[in-house]
Amino acid sequence: MTRPRRMVTAVAVSVAAAVAVAGTIQVVIRDHSGSAFAATTATTRSAPTTERPLDNDCSGGHVTFTFDDGPRENTERVLDALDGLGIDAVFFWNGQRIKGRERTVTRALAEGHVVGNHSWDHPDMTTGELPDGTKETWTPEWVRSELERTNRALIAAGAPRPTLYRPPYGAINRQVDEVAQELGLRLVMPWGYHEEEDNIVDTHDYEGATTQEIIDATVRGMRADSIITMHDGQGQATLNSVDALQPIVDVMNERGLCATTEMREDTTGGVLEMYG
Repeated sequence: MTRPRRMVTAVAVSVAAAVAVAGTIQVVIRDHSGSAFAATTATTRSAPTTERPLDNDCSGGHVTFTFDDGPRENTERVLDALDGLGIDAVFFWNGQRIKGRERTVTRALAEGHVVGNHSWDHPDMTTGELPDGTKETWTPEWVRSELERTNRALIAAGAPRPTLYRPPYGAINRQVDEVAQELGLRLVMPWGYHEEEDNIVDTHDYEGATTQEIIDATVRGMRADSIITMHDGQGQATLNSVDALQPIVDVMNERGLCATTEMREDTTGGVLEMYG
């Protein structure tokens, strides 16, 4: 799905009222249909500069921006930047983070983004280990529950039934993928086994990469059909990625690259073949 540049600024200045409340900023944004909703960010940082949106003939092809681990406090900043730059993206979200952020889901969908499944609570789906170090008993039924609960949460928030999933950490094997396929979910890896030929650009933002490192990693590997992996569900890592977007878009305009939410046919990164 490719879109023309929307005539909306990163913070919808012409139709937005911002009020600082207890260290937060609440922005009421009116979309093209005229409906309004409140978007509250967890930071008082000014909105990123998005003065030079995507504006080229797409002769170089298309890339797909993806964002993992949200929705969280910085997701609204990501959405602001994407809107100002004219980028539609694919978000892979955790089901347990949806409650209380239904308006963020609604906003993302209204602005042309696609939402995929990133499990319920971000476990290693091949072992059952959770982020806090505890471990679930691994069974195919447990994998199914992780994915189905997230599907239900997204649908309840107004999203269409997801058709894409990304396993946390990129931890995948054939057993997990078979369960996902039974649920109508297609694997989109965050990294590839053979970086060059798999054409998945991992920015490593979650590892503490600086803004410049994110820019360098992205523009070095970015070409037609690239899948670019960033995170909207992180703290400073997400803010660094947001700040990297304008320079990345500048290079896209130079190379004639546009953004799309349509996933190419091969998105497994060769990892299933590697792990079996």
